[in-house]
Amino acid sequence: MNTQMKCRFGTIIVLVLLTASGCKKDKKTTTKINIDGSCVRTVVVNPVSDTSSSFPVPTDKSWEARLEGDTEKIYIASKRFDDVNQMNNEYKRPSKVGIDLKFEKKFRWFFTYFSYQETYKTCFQIQRIPIQTFLTEEEYAQYENGDTSKALNKRMDEFLMANIFEEFYRQLIDSVESLHDPSVPVSIFIAKKKEIDFHKMEHNTKDIVKYLERILGLKLKGELERQIDGITKSIDAKVQFMINAGGDYVNEVVMPGIILNTNANTVEGNKVVWHFNEDKFTFINYTMNVESRIANLWATYTTGGVLIVLVALLILPRLRRK
Repeated sequence: MNTQMKCRFGTIIVLVLLTASGCKKDKKTTTKINIDGSCVRTVVVNPVSDTSSSFPVPTDKSWEARLEGDTEKIYIASKRFDDVNQMNNEYKRPSKVGIDLKFEKKFRWFFTYFSYQETYKTCFQIQRIPIQTFLTEEEYAQYENGDTSKALNKRMDEFLMANIFEEFYRQLIDSVESLHDPSVPVSIFIAKKKEIDFHKMEHNTKDIVKYLERILGLKLKGELERQIDGITKSIDAKVQFMINAGGDYVNEVVMPGIILNTNANTVEGNKVVWHFNEDKFTFINYTMNVESRIANLWATYTTGGVLIVLVALLILPRLRRK
């Protein structure tokens, strides 16, 4: 990070890159999928104060909730659902990190196959420029794995700053267009965009207005100044949302039958476990999946019985003739 940056947006980037440092925030979810498709979801949050984070922690009365621990309390909530779709509806809250759940059950006579997928949607709400523009797949994998090299940090700084500036400028253009003020033509904002050095912009609204007036040669008082203040506050809120998603996550899923395939970190019998932090879903969606199957013994016995009957029907007439 360039220590000469005076704008508060530069400070915000430092906060983003140091989101979880020095503060223990653990969130654990356990989902047990039953053969009939019903499921039980348990969420554990440590410490209990983190229930106000960007992560969708269930707090309504439909969940069985309790507190555990002596000096440091943890929050535990559990609920049974008729199916995964019903559970998925619990996560339709726009003010929280989006979580999408999918479940599929396929009957194939001798076996029944189950597939479960859970996606944490990106908590970066200022994604005006794709991260692929700044990082290769290899570099992004290094970032996810905790690479703190100077070169990679610099690229992340550039990515974050470029997106924050693009968010600010596009909202600014929209505000100018909505005013329909001939003394403040939007064409000048578009034409002089490249002349604006975002690093020199103070976060204070009045200073931003003064800087833009000097670069654009316009007067930006009144309603536009109030809208610029609203833009900076909305960016602050989006960055804070991302910061509040920080912490260590554990996601456990217990499947019926034998595990066939998964991208989980560990497999323990018919349970799979993912260990990750917010880096996994800060800038792109993070999808966890698992597949399993159970043997349909009744189908095996039925098939065996039918075969025995067919064999008997073929052989008995010949034995009688003999």
